[in-house]
Amino acid sequence: MEISPDKIWNPKEWEAHANELLRERYRAVSGYVPIPDLHEGDGGIEGFSLDGNAYQMYCPENASTLNKLYEDQRDKMTADIKKFISNKDKMIAFFGNTKIKRWILVVPNHQTRKIVAHATKKTQEVIDANLPYVDSDDFRVLVWDRSEFRKEETSLLSSGVAILKLSSIEVSEMDVTGYSGESAEFINNMDRKLSKLTKNPERVKRGKERLIKSVIISQNMLSELKQDYGEIYEQITSTTAARAAQLDLEVFDAAPETQSLRYQTETLVSQLQNKCSLHDDNIEEISRGAISDWLMNCTLDFD
Repeated sequence: MEISPDKIWNPKEWEAHANELLRERYRAVSGYVPIPDLHEGDGGIEGFSLDGNAYQMYCPENASTLNKLYEDQRDKMTADIKKFISNKDKMIAFFGNTKIKRWILVVPNHQTRKIVAHATKKTQEVIDANLPYVDSDDFRVLVWDRSEFRKEETSLLSSGVAILKLSSIEVSEMDVTGYSGESAEFINNMDRKLSKLTKNPERVKRGKERLIKSVIISQNMLSELKQDYGEIYEQITSTTAARAAQLDLEVFDAAPETQSLRYQTETLVSQLQNKCSLHDDNIEEISRGAISDWLMNCTLDFD
């Protein structure tokens, strides 16, 4: 499954992904029990943990505004808490001796404080029902989103269960001009090195503009990874640094095939693909950005 920080989920995708996140969280202790809803409904939950959390996944299909998102999440919580209270025999059969301390609505995005207030209202409703399968002294209704599962999502990416795909930003001519002006000395280095590969000034100009765009896109992707997916960020930066160190020795060999942007890009792409669960499109863009950076400093040159 492809995932991204700004992915627009459909209900079935989200349910499957959330279940994978919960299985990963409880994998070491075998403590998560999913409940299929194909036979006589799920009773207001889609799984529970043996430490006392009941989980219900939810992804609205057309929540185009924050208010609509709140209303959809509120209505879902209301309906499923009602099931959680009224289906006593089913709940007792599910939980056995486990006492539920948390009923948690797991959503892609938790963006409104109003749903927290509604969860507090529903907390009291469950406590007042005096249910035999609820720890009424320590019970809360909560809302969790993907931010609660950063560690588990990284584990799924590392194991290959999911692959991360970042959105590429649009880079305008104005962005390229601004970057070139701020980094004039380094851009001159790139100009000089590209001119060794072709004597056609127009090709050098077009190639330089594309490489500058790659630098900007790559820097944006790396910033996003550093903030939200630190492990993948470290994999990329360490692999790129190791490849840069190889270049210091590669100059003594200077085999003809090394004297091309294609060779350098494909080599780095291959090494990154072996190290991290990032979409190939992103890896290629980050690799071009790294090569561009090497052309601007002393890391990469051509004979």
